[in-house]
Amino acid sequence: MNPKRRIALISRLANGIGYIATDFERFGGLFVQALLELPLDHRGLNLLGYPVAGVVDTTNGDGKVAVEYSDRKDYFSGDMDKARGDLAHALAGAPTAEKIFLLSGQPSRPQVAQEFGRAMLDLPEMEGKTLYLWGAVEIATQLVDHLILSDAVVRRLSPYLPDLERIREEEAASRMVPEPLSSWLPRDDIDMAIAERLRQKPVLAIGGVGGVGKTATVQAFAHRHQDDYEVRIWLDGDELRRVDDLQAVPLLRAGESRNVVGLMQTLRCLLVIDDAPANLDMTALERICGKGTHVLLTQRSTDAQSFDLPMLDRLQSSALLGLAPVKCPEAVFDKIWGTVKGHPLTLSLILAAVNEGATWEDILEDCEVIGDMEVGGRRLTDVLLERLRPSLTKELSVFAWSGLPVCDEDFLSFAIKPLGIRKLKGNSLTAPDRNRAVRLHDVVHASLDGSWCTNERSVELEHLLDTYLVEASRGEGLDLWRNARVLLPKLEDMVARGGTPPSFLFALLTTWDALETRPELVGEPLEIVRRMAGRKPGPLEINMVIESIEQLFLYDKERHDPAAQDRLRERLAAFDKMLELPSLTLREIAELLHHKGKALKRLGDSSAAADLFEQVLSGPVPLHEARLQLVDLYKGQAEKETRATQLVDEMLGPGANTDGLTYSVLLGVIERLPSGSGRWRAALIDRHAASIEQTIVSAANAGAQHAFDAFAALGRYISLERPELFRSIFDGLPEVELERLQSDRERAARAEIFCEAARLSPASAVELREKARAHYLAIVKPMQFHHQRHAELLIDMGKPEDAETILRQQTSLDTEWLERLMARCRLGQGDADGALKWVNRALAKLGAERFRSEFLELRHDIRSALGEEDAVMDLEAAVAASQKENERLRLQRKLDDLRVGNFSPPFRS
Repeated sequence: MNPKRRIALISRLANGIGYIATDFERFGGLFVQALLELPLDHRGLNLLGYPVAGVVDTTNGDGKVAVEYSDRKDYFSGDMDKARGDLAHALAGAPTAEKIFLLSGQPSRPQVAQEFGRAMLDLPEMEGKTLYLWGAVEIATQLVDHLILSDAVVRRLSPYLPDLERIREEEAASRMVPEPLSSWLPRDDIDMAIAERLRQKPVLAIGGVGGVGKTATVQAFAHRHQDDYEVRIWLDGDELRRVDDLQAVPLLRAGESRNVVGLMQTLRCLLVIDDAPANLDMTALERICGKGTHVLLTQRSTDAQSFDLPMLDRLQSSALLGLAPVKCPEAVFDKIWGTVKGHPLTLSLILAAVNEGATWEDILEDCEVIGDMEVGGRRLTDVLLERLRPSLTKELSVFAWSGLPVCDEDFLSFAIKPLGIRKLKGNSLTAPDRNRAVRLHDVVHASLDGSWCTNERSVELEHLLDTYLVEASRGEGLDLWRNARVLLPKLEDMVARGGTPPSFLFALLTTWDALETRPELVGEPLEIVRRMAGRKPGPLEINMVIESIEQLFLYDKERHDPAAQDRLRERLAAFDKMLELPSLTLREIAELLHHKGKALKRLGDSSAAADLFEQVLSGPVPLHEARLQLVDLYKGQAEKETRATQLVDEMLGPGANTDGLTYSVLLGVIERLPSGSGRWRAALIDRHAASIEQTIVSAANAGAQHAFDAFAALGRYISLERPELFRSIFDGLPEVELERLQSDRERAARAEIFCEAARLSPASAVELREKARAHYLAIVKPMQFHHQRHAELLIDMGKPEDAETILRQQTSLDTEWLERLMARCRLGQGDADGALKWVNRALAKLGAERFRSEFLELRHDIRSALGEEDAVMDLEAAVAASQKENERLRLQRKLDDLRVGNFSPPFRS
């Protein structure tokens, strides 16, 4: 990196670190873990961000590392008393630590820090130990020099240090344009040919046989010509099905989201679409290119308009092999050239083989054995991979075992360690792919056969996967879900063959959407329990049966199977039979009681369900999930309000026991808060506002979809009652493109959020409502609630006639909610008489008292439009009925204005 650029980046990040403040310990823990590449135990904070007294903030498993964090402004002042106390605390709490890190979010004072370090290292208890005293600048230096190139690290740290994401994108030339490999040899002739073709036409497809270097060529072109473009953009081909999809692709520049098509038309852009669809319309791409904008595509298929990428010439091929530690003899090179010509991937594999210990005589023998290279170098790839077998069998066996070209980076790192991933990439075996995924080059993957994974290695990998899934199940579930998604075909195949550990089916059950469930793989839970009789259950075996019962019920329910509840009632016996199994852990007993309670709740037996949940909470393992279920049962009952409040405080309060308190549970309780009575929900939301915001934003940035569901439910209330809280959460959410949303649930949640955001942002209301509408229109199988909210959005957009069209397409309009919307539609179209009929019907049905004020206000507006003198009585009743503080104040102001003659009804008859 340019030295001046490096200094500027360090200064920029150091300044940002100083503003992290109370979240500094969370940030610091993630930073140290990324830097050391060790599993660490962060005990200094609980899940809600509250400090835990009496423990060293961070240690590792063998106690060789200890870390303390501080966001104190005066950390480097005076005698550095806080640092002295932190060091003493670390030495007392982790006496075997060999590396002690003291991290501060403030800029260090070099002389003061140096003198402190010398004094501390002279202490007898510091003998054999290393002290790292880092302030904001030192932390920023480590980030720039060692961590900024890691997508995973940037993703984890950027919620606390947003500049890190922005710098990462700037350094990667935006939208992740990958830099050329260090081994890439410049090809001036190709570069000039591409530039000349782009001068003639702004769009160029580059084709050629597999392994010829299409992706590497466009990487090199983008790097060499970076000064010719103001913006460079890199997209994977599977992000686009058609050119119109570019309209929905955003680009983050300078911290703002920009539309790609807009940039292409106003700035000089280079857009690269790697592995583009064969049917992409080149003419349409040309039409959206502004002056100086070019598009490069790599494609497997070619046509007359494509640039067919030639292989390396003799001189270039010789130069590539010249990177080997031992010079290639001329006679050997002649044989290689006669065999493979200039096929880049094959030459790279030859280079890798020599780097791993093969001799040039070995390569000569390979070339003589295989004869002429087949198209794409397939046969020689087989032979060269054989040369790499001694050093890469362990790494490539994972892909041979799974039968998939891609593997999640977390599990791959667990199976072959980070060094193994570096070996795959260093030997030119991988192709560019999305974050958190490692993909083999197609030619390499096609060359793997069963011999790369022996039966013994297959058994070992199954054991490693079992261990990984069991461990991942103890976390937030995101790692388990992501890996199970990638390995879904392999997991389904293994479970279908039978004899697999419970973790495999458990992973499928927690990953499948309801209608993806394959009942033939799940089996009958009662039969599974019968086979468990008399023995101790294995890891996740109890959980697997529990999830089986739940998933099969959801599968039946989604298919509208009338026998769904009957089957669930029959399977209740499975919980009692599992409770009779020997050697159950206290947690397993608690989970069985809890999930039996959930089943009873689904069957409508709320009283029995509540008794079981209370039993769990009074037992030795009080599950937070049971608290969540009780909140759901108690939130609407006046006599249970005190107990419900206590349960919420136990999960969201500063004294919460965070053992087993997952994001799923926290988000679940947040999602339920708005549905309680006015006083109950207002007090709880106010008391726990900081925890609510922290939980939603952190979970959303960690990739938890439930965060958006929870915010969508909560947002309908706080957008009006606590607008500042809504804005703060909304601003902290990550941008997600509509085309990347995979489920109707995700689309609906984001639509809801945009709707509520529009209420608070008059200047952006039109744009936000259009976004909301796009999300509603993208829902594949909309439910009645989605239609209802879509119609409400259209009314807010001034399109009551379109809203009425949606509503009248429903099978019936006999709920108070649909009738209320119909009243709004008719009022919006000037039909106050019709509106009054609809709102009267709606009020007659209304059962939820917390919404009565909204219905009465609407009737007041309708009756005012009809000129009825006593319409004010409805507004007075609305004030009395309101359970929301801000709503009641607004209604009172409206009533006061009406009484003094300052209020005009929306319509007059």
